[in-house]
Amino acid sequence: MTDTYGKYSMHHVPFGTHQISAKLVGFETAIKILEVRGQEVITLNFILQEKTQLLETVTISGQSEKEKKENLAEAIDVIETKEVKLQSADLGEVMTQAEGISMQRAGGLGSNTRFALNGLSDDQVRFFYDDIPLNFTPYAFGIANIPINAINRIEIHKGVVNIQFGADALGGAVNLVTPTIYEGLSGSLAYQYGSFNTYRVTTHLSYANDNSRYFINTGGFFDNTNNNYKIDVAIPNELGTLQPQTVKRFHDGYRALGGYLKKGIRQKPWANVFSLEGYLGDYRNEIQNSQVPELIDLSQLGLNEVVDGNPFGEVLFTSQSQGLNLHYQVDLGGPKSSKWETKQIEQGWAIDLKAGYNSTERMSIDTSRNLYNWSGEIERIQIQAGEFEEDDHLITTSQSYFIRQQLNYRFSKRHHVKLALAPTYSYRTGDDLLVDGEFDPALDDGYLFDFVIGIEYRGIFLNERLQTIVFTKNYIQNIRIESLDPSLREMIVDQCSVNNNGVGGGLRYARSPSFSTKLSYKFAYRLPRQDEIFGDGQLKRENLDLRPESSHNVNFQWGYIGKLNTKTDWQVNASFFIRSINDLIFLVVNQDDFGFYQNVWSASSQGVELSGKIEIGLAGAICLQCQPFNWIFNFSTQFYSL
Repeated sequence: MTDTYGKYSMHHVPFGTHQISAKLVGFETAIKILEVRGQEVITLNFILQEKTQLLETVTISGQSEKEKKENLAEAIDVIETKEVKLQSADLGEVMTQAEGISMQRAGGLGSNTRFALNGLSDDQVRFFYDDIPLNFTPYAFGIANIPINAINRIEIHKGVVNIQFGADALGGAVNLVTPTIYEGLSGSLAYQYGSFNTYRVTTHLSYANDNSRYFINTGGFFDNTNNNYKIDVAIPNELGTLQPQTVKRFHDGYRALGGYLKKGIRQKPWANVFSLEGYLGDYRNEIQNSQVPELIDLSQLGLNEVVDGNPFGEVLFTSQSQGLNLHYQVDLGGPKSSKWETKQIEQGWAIDLKAGYNSTERMSIDTSRNLYNWSGEIERIQIQAGEFEEDDHLITTSQSYFIRQQLNYRFSKRHHVKLALAPTYSYRTGDDLLVDGEFDPALDDGYLFDFVIGIEYRGIFLNERLQTIVFTKNYIQNIRIESLDPSLREMIVDQCSVNNNGVGGGLRYARSPSFSTKLSYKFAYRLPRQDEIFGDGQLKRENLDLRPESSHNVNFQWGYIGKLNTKTDWQVNASFFIRSINDLIFLVVNQDDFGFYQNVWSASSQGVELSGKIEIGLAGAICLQCQPFNWIFNFSTQFYSL
C-alpha cells in the first residue's frame, strides 16, 4: 500500500529477480522487473494509464449496526449519535427524540431525572454501558448526565428484553454502545459552556496495534454548574402576608468527575477480546430544598405556583465510586478475521464473559443550625440542628460483584441456542457519625443476592423472511439483614427469598424488503434493587417487605420503506404496546421529605407510536462524505393508569 502521495518502500528484499505489479481501481495494471544483486537502494517508479472501457453498474448493499438491530425479532430502536456529537446536547436530550421516551428533570444539570419508556420509569427500565450494568461504570450517577461524546449509538429495547443482558428488566432496557477502537492513535476532546457557570469537559483517547493485537482506551469527564437560575418563591412581608418574588437559587451547585482506563488484546487464537478496565467517579451535589417542595397558588397576584418554605444553605450529598471490569469473549469454532471486526461463526461454541466489582461510598451532611432566607443570608440560629428538621451525618458503603456469562452454540448460520447466567451480590452497611455508642441503626448489615438464569433459541425460516426468538428466565433473590437489638442486646436476623419464572418470544416477518411486521411478548419479573430495599442513606429509607414486580408486555409493529423517485426514499413505522404490571414498586415521599419504596396493586400502560422519515439524495453529486437531506417526524401517545 502506498501513502496518499503514491510513495512506497520495501525492505529486506531477497537477492534475485522479482516481478512488481502496481494496481489501482480504474487504471491499467503496470508490471516491472526488479533485479536485486546486493545491499543497494533501488528506485522503481510506476505511471498508470487510466482504463478507457466502460464498466457495468455495480450495486453494493449492506446493513449498518442500526439496521441489523432493528431487523431483529425484538422491538428495538437504535439512535446513532454521529451527527448530534457536533451539538451542545446531552444524552437526555438525544434520547427524547425517540418515540415513547420522556425525560423530566427536577432542575438543571445534576438534578434528579425521571426517565420513562412507554409509561414505565425508574428501575423498571434497566441501563447498560456496553452490556455492563450502568452502576458498574463511572457514569453511575445518572444516565441523563452522560456526555454524548462517549457514546456511538443507543439501543432501546422496548418491553421485551431477551437474555442478552442477564437482567430482570420489566419495561425495557437501554444499552449505550461506545465507539469502536480502530488501528492507530485516535482521540477527541469536547468542551461546552453555558448559562449558570455550566461547563462540561469530555476527553477520549485510544490506541490499537493490529500486529501485536494490543489496544488501550482511556478517557474522562468533568461537569460543573452553579444552577443559580431564577425561580418564583413566596416570601412573607412585614405583616406576615406571603408575597411573590423572583430570586436566584444560591445553594444548588453540582460537580461530577470521572475517568476510566481499559487495556486488552484482541483477535488472538484463544480470545477475540480480553480486557481489564478500571474506573472511578465522584460527585458533589448541593441541596437547595426538599425533594418535593411545597407549591402554593398565588393566582390573585399573577402567579399560579410559587415555592413556599425556607431554602437550604448547607445540606450536601456526595458519592464516590470505583471498580474493575473484566471482559473475555472467544469463538471456539469458525475462522477469525485479521481485523478488529470479528467474522461471525456459522457453527460451534462461543463464550462471552463479563465480570465486575464496584465499591461506592455515599455521604449526606445536614448538621447546620443556620436558617437561610432566599437571599442566601442567615436569618436566625435554630436550636435543633438539621435543615431537614433532623440533623444527619450519615455514611453508607456498599460492595457489589456481578457476572454475566453467556454460552452460545450455533447449529448453523440460521439456528442457535444460548444459555445466560447472571449472579449479582451486594453488601451494604453504614455509620451515623452523630450517634454515639454501639446501637447505631445505620450499622445494620444488608446482604442481597440476585441470580437470573436464561435460555434462548433463535431461528430463521422461509428464506430469511421469518425470524423467531423464544426464551425463558428464572429469577432468584435472597435478602438478609443483620441488626443489633438495643433492648435484647443481641443480633437480629431478618431474611427472605423469592423464586419466579418468566417467558418471552418474538416474531418478525418480512414479506418483501419493503414491508415487515413484528409481534413480541414477555411475562417478566423485576427484583427490587439494593437502594429500594435498604435505602440510599440520603433521602430514601429502607423497606424489607418489597415484593418483585411482574408484568405482561406486548408489542406489535409494522414498517414500510418506499421510493418516490430514484433520489427520494421514504419510510413509515407504527407500533402498538401494552404493559400490565402487578405489585408496581413506587416511591412515596413522607411529610418529613424522606421517601421509601412500596408496592401498589397494579398499573397499566397502553399506547400507539407513529414515526416516519423522508430522505432526499443530493442530485448530481458524487461525494463519498455527502449526507442526504432527512426530514423526520415522530408521534406517540399513551395512556397510563395506576
